[in-house]
Amino acid sequence: MCELYCPVDALYVAPQVEPLESVDEKSLKETGLLGSYRNNIGWGRDRTNTAKQDSTHQILKQLK
Repeated sequence: MCELYCPVDALYVAPQVEPLESVDEKSLKETGLLGSYRNNIGWGRDRTNTAKQDSTHQILKQLK
């Protein structure tokens, strides 16, 4: 949740449990990972919210 709420995309939370080696801010920026989760789900200014594209949302919408 920290990565989602960071207003300046300054966080990257790796999906791996083990600490990543040789990962620094420069490499995260170069690979586009810094703030990528927020971007992918559409959180933040000037981004398209992707929640309605989620299959769970579509199923719940049909149950109403």
